[in-house]
Amino acid sequence: MPKPRRAKSKSARKDRAQLEFPEQSARRLAARAMARAEQMDDEVESERPRRRWRDRLWNALAGLSLVPFVWIFTAALFNTFSKADLRHGRVPFWKSHEFVMFGLGAVLWLLWTCLCFLIWKRPRPVRAYVFGHEVMHGLMARVFGGRIKEFHVSADGGYIVTNKYNFLIALAPYLWPFYSVPVLAAWGVSYFVNGAPYLREFFLAALGLTWMFHLTFTLWVLPRGQSDLLGPGRIFSIALIYLANAMLLGGALFIFAPEVSLHAYAREVRACALAFYEWVGNGFAQCGNFIGRLAGGRSGT
Repeated sequence: MPKPRRAKSKSARKDRAQLEFPEQSARRLAARAMARAEQMDDEVESERPRRRWRDRLWNALAGLSLVPFVWIFTAALFNTFSKADLRHGRVPFWKSHEFVMFGLGAVLWLLWTCLCFLIWKRPRPVRAYVFGHEVMHGLMARVFGGRIKEFHVSADGGYIVTNKYNFLIALAPYLWPFYSVPVLAAWGVSYFVNGAPYLREFFLAALGLTWMFHLTFTLWVLPRGQSDLLGPGRIFSIALIYLANAMLLGGALFIFAPEVSLHAYAREVRACALAFYEWVGNGFAQCGNFIGRLAGGRSGT
């Protein structure tokens, strides 16, 4: 995949959010987006970005600071559902009717993805994913008061040009499954329609399909050097994307496991946090003892 071009100014970098695909015309899209960003802010164009190494360092430190939360929420999620109360004759949540329907939608999408790779060597439909990707950029930019100055979507990739930029705008498409939103909205509206609640199984399957659509395309585009990750930094971006999806997955599993309460999950998060920081404290103590013994041995000689 062609490497994203480095912006010539901070303004140009902030005005661009871009999704790239390697096989086709990503270079042309990058050049077009960059030209549009440069045209909007000619005065700052000549300025060179300064102290870029400091930006990269702070981004890396911010990403590393999320690693404890990644470990805590992953362990809490696993422990909560592995210790789920299965009394009163309930079956495990992975055997429940709700989870089976959700899993059916996810498996259908996985089968379609495998077929796409066998035939076209890439997942499809790419244009649908690009549209949802760029819309999420645009919606988050609007939340922060930004204006969408240009919006482009094609099977080759896409981009938006906006006057606002932050890490939430850059990473929004990876943090939330866009097509699950209309499914959840339609599910909510269906409860006001006579007879529609009987379509609950359909909505569960659609939710599983759209969630897996989001997951497979995210896993496909992330290793390709997306420019969305350059601003926040790759370490911070990957950690935040994982953490957000783990938390959303935990929220979804509450639907399929009524025996698991939010209180039990919060209690498990607290226990995992205490265990993690106790482990870190013990590690520092062991290092201190080792250094002390080493210093004592050298002074004795």
